[in-house]
Amino acid sequence: MAAAVLFAMQRSTPRYQDLTGPIPAYGNIGKAASTRLFDIEVERVEFARQLVGKRFGGETRHESAGVWAIVTARMVARSRSVNVTHAVWEGPTGLRYELSDRPEFLPDLPPHTLEPGLPQRGRFVFEIRPDQILGATLLVSEGPFPRLDSEAHVALNALPTAADGLPPIAEAFDLQQAGGRP
Repeated sequence: MAAAVLFAMQRSTPRYQDLTGPIPAYGNIGKAASTRLFDIEVERVEFARQLVGKRFGGETRHESAGVWAIVTARMVARSRSVNVTHAVWEGPTGLRYELSDRPEFLPDLPPHTLEPGLPQRGRFVFEIRPDQILGATLLVSEGPFPRLDSEAHVALNALPTAADGLPPIAEAFDLQQAGGRP
């Protein structure tokens, strides 16, 4: 009997990671998520097969075996300067995609230095599988391991879809233009 009770206690006790893990601050596309240090509002999410940009005076193209997901967000610090350095695309099946470091020619990639009262736009770029688009969540935090601190969880469930059920996927996305389209 004691062994059964001990086994049940072991299986039902939360793990250390769960006890000290990030505290989610929820939001949606167009609705801000407010963490302890900053607010973030995802304005749009766009998808493309190629990223186009300029580097050293010449055009640079990055292709992906999957799809490029480009998230444009408006962020502002709450009470002190903050460096937002980490974002993760969490697909509907739980697959997590870290920020891509391939599009180095984009000027508004993390780290995003935020100041109180001064909103700024920034982009987060991911390489994802097409089946991880619908039902995804964007996780944004000050650092890669937000222990006992808040982390923005922005549901990306209000994406416009085409006839095939997926959002429109452009052939190329120009990172240098303000609107993002070539």
